[in-house]
Amino acid sequence: MASDQQSINNSEALTDDIKQSALTVAEAMNVEPGYWITVKGYIVAAAESSIKNADFRAPFAGKTAIILADEPSDGTDDQIFDRLMPISLSDAAKGLSATFNLQENGSRWNSYVYIHGIRKQYLSAPGLKEVKNIWVGEPEEQPEPGVDPGDDPDNPDDPSIDDESDTLTIAQAIEAPWDKKIWVKGYIVGTTKQSLKNTNFDGILENFTAIVLADEPGTTKKELLFPVGLDTEYRQSLAQYGDNLINMKVKVLGIKGQKGYMGQAGIKNAAIVTVIE
Repeated sequence: MASDQQSINNSEALTDDIKQSALTVAEAMNVEPGYWITVKGYIVAAAESSIKNADFRAPFAGKTAIILADEPSDGTDDQIFDRLMPISLSDAAKGLSATFNLQENGSRWNSYVYIHGIRKQYLSAPGLKEVKNIWVGEPEEQPEPGVDPGDDPDNPDDPSIDDESDTLTIAQAIEAPWDKKIWVKGYIVGTTKQSLKNTNFDGILENFTAIVLADEPGTTKKELLFPVGLDTEYRQSLAQYGDNLINMKVKVLGIKGQKGYMGQAGIKNAAIVTVIE
């Protein structure tokens, strides 16, 4: 994996944070267009001008796109994929197309990868464009049939928090289990750089690195706050709102890490941030 990263000039290594925040193809397809996301899955086909013409068997034809799926391909016509996500290579970062297009790199077929780019409509389907990074990884271990690793047998009311429909309030997110992918919604009550102590509750702090969420606008009590770290793209996107960002409602997807964030419950690296109009 290290040699792959060097050959395609990735700006960063594949980390546990990236892997934990990555979305499945099914999840990524439900993200609104325009957001930077990381999606994980198997490279199952090549494509050129249409997903309908995707090539699932060697020799592959098409250098401009690869097709991602949550399950590997068995190379037969009997296999039916419920969801396919086209990934544009024509506008990807330098070196990615030459390294990952299946026409020239057939051995990449069924590789498990993590891909960072902008969720956009592509080849008439929910896809990914302007790809910045592709990492080769390993699929996560699958639970035994009938076992949900997210379930707490001692707490039958423990919600399934890997589903967008189970969006948590800030109070619920603070009490939610650690090391879980959660959807959480709340109001942006401030921005900060390094800690909650320097949170600006009146407007955007210059060069902020995180937003601070609460269940009610105007909240400043530390125990009711939930910090969310943002990458550059999200910071730039939200900064365009200026001071109107304060008390704006958003929905966030990310990992509530075991070590917390800024000394308390929070999300260190948001995978998705959506403004709720």
